[in-house]
Amino acid sequence: MRDSSIGAINTPQYDNLLSGLDGWLTFILAAKGFDARLRLDVFHNSNLHDPNQAFTGAGIGYFHLTKQIDRLQVTGGYFYDQFGSGIIYRAYEDRGLGLDYATFGLQLKYQLNDSWQLKAIAGQQKNRFGRYEPVFKGLNADGTVGLGSGVQIQPGVAFLNRTLDKSTMDVVAGLINSYDLEDRFIPKYNVYATSAYATVLVGPLSWYVELAGKTKEAVMGPEGILTNVPGTVGYTSLNFSRQGLGATLQFKRTKNFELRVSPLETLLQGVLNYLPPMSRQNALRLPARYSPATQFLGEQAWQADVTWSPVEPWVFDINYSHINDLNGQKLWREFYAQADFTISELDHVLFGGQRIFYNQTVYLSEPLPDQTAITGFLEYTRRLTHRRSLRSELQYLHTKQDYGSFLFVLAEYNIAPHWSFSVSDMYNVRPNPEKTDKKEHYYNVFVSYTSGATRLALAFARQVAGINCSGGVCRYEPAFNGIKCSITTAF
Repeated sequence: MRDSSIGAINTPQYDNLLSGLDGWLTFILAAKGFDARLRLDVFHNSNLHDPNQAFTGAGIGYFHLTKQIDRLQVTGGYFYDQFGSGIIYRAYEDRGLGLDYATFGLQLKYQLNDSWQLKAIAGQQKNRFGRYEPVFKGLNADGTVGLGSGVQIQPGVAFLNRTLDKSTMDVVAGLINSYDLEDRFIPKYNVYATSAYATVLVGPLSWYVELAGKTKEAVMGPEGILTNVPGTVGYTSLNFSRQGLGATLQFKRTKNFELRVSPLETLLQGVLNYLPPMSRQNALRLPARYSPATQFLGEQAWQADVTWSPVEPWVFDINYSHINDLNGQKLWREFYAQADFTISELDHVLFGGQRIFYNQTVYLSEPLPDQTAITGFLEYTRRLTHRRSLRSELQYLHTKQDYGSFLFVLAEYNIAPHWSFSVSDMYNVRPNPEKTDKKEHYYNVFVSYTSGATRLALAFARQVAGINCSGGVCRYEPAFNGIKCSITTAF
């Protein structure tokens, strides 16, 4: 429904189309060592891929055939996989963000023995119902080595080569030739990326290290100019776990590690790899409102997380994340703390707070002031009977930037195992006059029904515009006012 007061206007959906649909139907057949999969993708007036456009298309979005032959597994068609943590290659999908980075081609996996595996891929990346023209090939080997006394190491190496097609190279060369003489260079068809990684396991400690690099190639800089630079990434994660205590410390340094099907692709298009995010993935509505997108061109970051349960009813979680660019410019800070308390078999409480610093100029690509925000939250669950429960949330986000401060209230009533009802309101209690002078309500009325593997959900929602993130990958979602319905089933 068109709603000019919150900016739900001036897109095809609100101006004339009025509805849209996204659908996926996957068929799986496994028999006699074969695994066959086929997925029908349907998009009608969809803004999933581009929030400001309408896309209509339907067809076979995914298919593959896999055969296990003794120690060798052969796959042809589309497939999802990754090398190591995904720093030089990761093929995956995230339907909520409109992403499908499937590889189309051939994949071989060979189990050398119980400890070592070899993997080889060759193909192109999916582009909706087609494929990007550049091709890439990759090799990966990893395994496990026992060193005795409870010490184990899991090393691995990976290699990736991407080759541009002639039409893409012609466009790249044309752009470079339009630059001033001092900014020109000779582009290359091929880029090579390598990584070495290992996990060391010693009792309650787990330490992961990965170092990656790629050769010089044309990379699109923040000013929209191609430069000829190599790239590097260093990533490590140290984990400690024992009864009642868990801790994780992570560090990542990225420099010019833009690895795409071609230098012409931007934003979320044509990404071949995945860089582990250095921020917490929050689930509650207001703490999750701001999240930093991974910076491929330059980022130095660390994150610490501690979960502690001193006595059985209490669980505490404290997280801190710290992200700068390579020049020391402050990009992101988050301090998050929560306490989880089980009062009795019937009552459960979760409460805590969050403080963030968010560099809007970098993350939103607009000349905006730096943002700070403080959020407090409380969640209470009451089990009424063995089948019925009532859950409530109260959250408050205070900021003077963006749209200003918000109050969020939710009430949810569940009847196991079938029904769930909820009503919520996100109220702009102190709006930022530079964005809006109205105290808007963003409400959501929701009902779902689950029976076996089938789930139906219906919501009447009014949603503020903002960034939606998952695992460091972010996309802009426009303001929304209308009805959302979803059906998920398996049979």
